[in-house]
Amino acid sequence: MNQKAADANQAVIQVEMQVRGINGQVTLLSDRVQIKRAGAMARLTQSRNSEKDIPVAALSAVRVQLPGLLTNGYIRFYLSHGKQSDDTLVRAASDENTVLFNHRQFTKFANLKTAIEKKIAASQALTRAPVDFEQLDRLAEQYKQGLISRSEWISTKKKLLGL
Repeated sequence: MNQKAADANQAVIQVEMQVRGINGQVTLLSDRVQIKRAGAMARLTQSRNSEKDIPVAALSAVRVQLPGLLTNGYIRFYLSHGKQSDDTLVRAASDENTVLFNHRQFTKFANLKTAIEKKIAASQALTRAPVDFEQLDRLAEQYKQGLISRSEWISTKKKLLGL
């Protein structure tokens, strides 16, 4: 790969945020979330999971569980087409899509959650099907002529708009 191509790849994929937790580090890149594991706690809770890349387009949600008085909090990434497990701390600690954090790290993880949610929303907006305005016009005309009921008009319009 020549230098120009390498520079172009660097410009496209940039680190937007990086947060270190107890059993891993989460890096938000322009197109994906990267989880890296290192340290003793990572070996205890994630012995077989050392690194994972999750494309933003594959994410459906992000959840942050607040740390308790005697427990850690966690951030969990939910995949659009993945099996979701229950949300207990014990299961979260061993989940490959989860990183634990303590009280001092909470604010950074809350900010990370907000940034990722914005990227998920933007990604979902881009992947929506284009609106067929001609079909919307025909639907409105059918409603005006009394061929369909108001509830049929509203429900069909919502479907066409992807709402």
